[in-house]
Parts: sequence; structure tokens; C-alpha cells
Amino acid sequence: MPRSVRSLAFAFALLTGHLASAQTELPPSAPTRRPALVRLGLGSSLNGSGDYGVTKLHVEYAPQFGRHLRLGSRLALVSGSKPYDFGYGYSVMQSYRALNAEQEVYWLPFGVNKAVEFSVGIGAFGGYGSEKSLQYGGLRFIDVNGNFLPEPVLDYVGLNDRGFHVGYIASLNFDIALNQEHTWRVGGRLALQNDTQATVLPGAQLQFSRAL
Repeated sequence: MPRSVRSLAFAFALLTGHLASAQTELPPSAPTRRPALVRLGLGSSLNGSGDYGVTKLHVEYAPQFGRHLRLGSRLALVSGSKPYDFGYGYSVMQSYRALNAEQEVYWLPFGVNKAVEFSVGIGAFGGYGSEKSLQYGGLRFIDVNGNFLPEPVLDYVGLNDRGFHVGYIASLNFDIALNQEHTWRVGGRLALQNDTQATVLPGAQLQFSRAL
């Protein structure tokens, strides 16, 4: 074999050995894991002017974006009822039902996928609701002639409203990891939301999360 060919082969062998040694010494870079959370929440909110509480159940998908952001997409079911008591055995049932699609952006100042995640959320929602309540009402104790009645009479005008609504959401959230891998979490949520019919006000939910 000519000397020039032997020199080239020797240089190639040295270069190959050097590259192999470098690959052995440098640890492989692990891919960055950005788990999305699937959340199940259950709690309550105040309805309308805050006269009574309603139950809120929601399912949320919350993927991670960067180191400090999550996007929360929720489907929420809101339902509740309570009688309005006028006294003397008279009452009128109030109720509220709604199905909402809710969207929030969460900012996590201390980072995502920590043992404890704290976030501030802001967003909007839209849905369809049905409300039964009162426009006004009260007990009447005298008749049209000004005479006292033997028993009070209930006079009221009912409200039966339904339709689409849109509104805003602002929230504070925290999640605590239940295992070392941070795949299971439990936490809570405080939220203020209001819509075009002023039907849902402050509320709180307990949340369970699973990282995908």
C-alpha cells in the first residue's frame, strides 16, 4: 500500500476514534417533556345577584407552552336551584342551568411542571343557559278595598329566560403533585366570571389533574 494511502487511512482512523470517544463522553440530551394536564373540577359558584349557589362541574385540557404558560380549554356544566321564601309558607322555586365552553390562558410565575404549580388565569367563555326566577313579588295583606285579608296572598311575576351568553373569566389556581413524576395532582381554583346575563359570579372548585 502506498505511503500516502496508509497515511490517509491512519488519519481517518484517528478521526473516527476521536468522534466515537466524544460521543461516548457527552451525555445524550434528553428531550424536554412538556406534559399537558387533563383536569376534572367540581365546586360551586354564586348565581345571579348571589342569592343562591349552583354546582359547577368542568373537564379541562391544559397543555404547556414554554416555561410559564398553559392554555386551558374547558367544558363546564352549571346547575342549581333554591326556593325563594316569602314567609307564611309561600315560596317560588328558582333555578339555573348552563353549558359553557370556556377558554383561559394561565401564567405560572414560578414555572410549569413544578411540585406546586401556581397560576393566574384570564379568558372568556360562551354558552347556553336557562334561568327561572322572579321579576318581582311579595305578599299582599289587604284587598283592593283596603280591608285586611284573612290570609296573605302571594303576588309575583315570574322570570323564565333562556338563550346564549358570553362573558369573561379571571382565576387563581394551584396544583400540588401527588407523586415524584408529577403525573397526578390535586388543587383548587378561585374564579370570578360574569356574562351578558349576569348569571354566574364568584366561585371555587376542587381540581384533580392527570399529566399526559
